[in-house]
Amino acid sequence: MLLENPVFYGFLSNGFTSALVSPTGVVEWMPAPRFDSDAVFCRILDQERGGFFSIQPQSADYQCRQQYDNGTNIVVTTFVTAQGRATVRDFLSLGRVALWRVVETAMPLTLVCRPTFEFGAEGAADQLTDTGAVFTRPSGHEAVVLIIQGPMVKLERRDAWQIGPGKVVVVLRYAQDFEREKTMLAEPISDPDEVETRTRQFWRRSLLPYQGPYKPLFDRSLLVVRGLTYRTNGALLAASTTSLPETVGDSRQWDYRFVWIRDGSYAAEALLLAGDKVACRRFIEFMLNVVDFVGKPFAAPFYRVDGTLSHGEKELRWLSGYQHTRPVRSGNAATDQIQMDIEGDLLWVILLYWAQAHDDEFIREYWSVVETLVSWVAKNWRTPDASLWEFRDDDDLYLHSQVMCWVSLKAGQTLASQVMHDDRQAALWGRTAQEISEAIWADVKESGLDYFTQGQHHRQVDAALLTMPLYGFVEADNPVFAKTLARIEETLLEDSFVYRYREDNMGAARYPFTLAGFWLARVFIRRGDGPRADALIKAQLRSATDLGLFAEHVDPKTAEPHGNFPQLFPHAALITTLIERKRMGQITPLPYQA
Repeated sequence: MLLENPVFYGFLSNGFTSALVSPTGVVEWMPAPRFDSDAVFCRILDQERGGFFSIQPQSADYQCRQQYDNGTNIVVTTFVTAQGRATVRDFLSLGRVALWRVVETAMPLTLVCRPTFEFGAEGAADQLTDTGAVFTRPSGHEAVVLIIQGPMVKLERRDAWQIGPGKVVVVLRYAQDFEREKTMLAEPISDPDEVETRTRQFWRRSLLPYQGPYKPLFDRSLLVVRGLTYRTNGALLAASTTSLPETVGDSRQWDYRFVWIRDGSYAAEALLLAGDKVACRRFIEFMLNVVDFVGKPFAAPFYRVDGTLSHGEKELRWLSGYQHTRPVRSGNAATDQIQMDIEGDLLWVILLYWAQAHDDEFIREYWSVVETLVSWVAKNWRTPDASLWEFRDDDDLYLHSQVMCWVSLKAGQTLASQVMHDDRQAALWGRTAQEISEAIWADVKESGLDYFTQGQHHRQVDAALLTMPLYGFVEADNPVFAKTLARIEETLLEDSFVYRYREDNMGAARYPFTLAGFWLARVFIRRGDGPRADALIKAQLRSATDLGLFAEHVDPKTAEPHGNFPQLFPHAALITTLIERKRMGQITPLPYQA
C-alpha cells in the first residue's frame, strides 16, 4: 500500500459528534451520541481493543489519496489498484447520529465493522440481518445498526462483508436506547443522493466571504470551527479527541472534548471578525447562561456541550494509547482549577460583539450576568491561579491572567457607561482596572528586569505575553513590550514556530504550540511589519496537514502534528490572523472607555 500524499486523519462532523477517518479508509474515532460521549470507534487509541470501521481493497497492493469534497466536511478517499479504482465519500448526516459511506468501485472491496462500547471496554453482541448487522451492548441499551445497500456478499468473518463492484451505500446508525429506537433504526435508507446533497449544501452555505491569501486554508479552518460547534446551542469544542499525546511516550495527553471558555471565546472572536455575528452571539449566550451567581461565575474552566459540569478525570487503563502512549484519559482534572483569565476572555468577545453589532438590547437583557462577571473579578483579581496553560499544582499571579482581569474591568467599564449609562459603576470599575494596571507595572519594577515575565514567581517569558498588545494593555511598540518580544524570540522561537514556554513542573515542553505562532504574526501586524508577519504566517501554515487541519502542537523539523486533533485554537487563530493581515493599517480601534 502506498500513500500519494500522507495525511494524519480526515475530520467529519455533523454538529453533534465527530469522526476521524484514516488516509487508508478506516474510521478510527467516533464518540456517540455526542462529542463528549464514550467512543464506539477508538482504534486510534488502541490498535487491538479499539473499535473501527474499514472499507478497503482486498489486495494490499494499492495506492490511496484523501481529500475533502471542496467546501465541505465530506472526506473522499480514492483507492487505485491493478483491478481498478474506487472512491469512498464519508460524512456524518445532519440531525440523526449516522455515519454515511458512499462507495463507487470498479472492483470488490472488503468492509469490516467492529464497534465497541465505553472506549473498547465492552465488545458488541452482533446479530446478522439481510442488509447488514445489529451490534448491541450486552450490559446496556446502546446499539449501532449497519445497513448496506448495493452489491454485497457476507464473508466468513462475522464482522466482514464484500461490497461492490458498483455503487454501494453504507449507513451506520447509532441508538442510545435500542428498544425504543428499533423501529426508526430499521427504516430504509433515505435517498442517498438527496442526503449527500443536503449535507454538501449545509457546509458550503456555512462558509463566509473571504478574498485574500490562503483562501483554501481560511475556508478549511472555518469549516473546522463550524464542525466543532454544537448545533443545539452554539457551544464551541476545544478539540474532537482525547489523549492524542503532545509527545509519543510521554504523559502530556488530555481530554479536550469540552467547551473551554477561553478556546471558545477565541473562536467566537474569529467568527465575528469573519462576519458571523449570529454564531458569535450564540456562543456568548451559551456561556452567559452557565454563569453561577454564587461564588466564581464560571465554576470550572470548561463545560460539557450541554452546559453541565464535567466532574473529574479517569484513566482508561485497558487502552494502550496512541502509539502505546499512556495514560488515556476521559474527563479533565482542570475542572477543579482556578483560572483567572476566563471571565476576561468572554467579556472581551462580548465587548467586541457589542461594538460591531450595536446590540444594546442583548447587553441589557444579560446585564445582571455581565455585572456578576465583572464584579467578581473586581473583588478577586489578586487570586493566584493555574494560568491559561493549566499548570497543575503550580499556582501564581500569572501576568496573562492579571491582564485578562484588567480586560474584564475595562469591558465592564465601557458597557456600563455606553449601554447602561451608569457612570458611577463605570467609574468604580475603571478605578479597579487602573489599580490592576499599576500592580502589573509595579511587578515589572520589582522584578529588576526590563521586560514582562510570566508571573511573580516565574521570571521567564511565555508565549501568552504576546497577547498584551492584542488586548490593548500596551501598544505593540511599547519599549518594555519590545524587549519582551525580543526575549520571546530569543528563547521560545525555533524555525519560525513558537513554544508556549520551555518547561514547567512536568518537565520540558517538547514541541511548539500552533496558536502561539499566529499570536506572534499578529504582533508584527500591529507593529506594521508586513514582511515579517507574512513570513510567520507562511511558516505556521506548514504545520497544517495535507487536508488543511491543525493539531495542538507541531514538530518544527517535520511539521508533524501532535496533540488533540483537530484543535480549535489554531483554526480560530488562522482566521483572525488572515483577516487582520488583510486589514493591515486599518485595525479597528479598541472599544474601551477611555
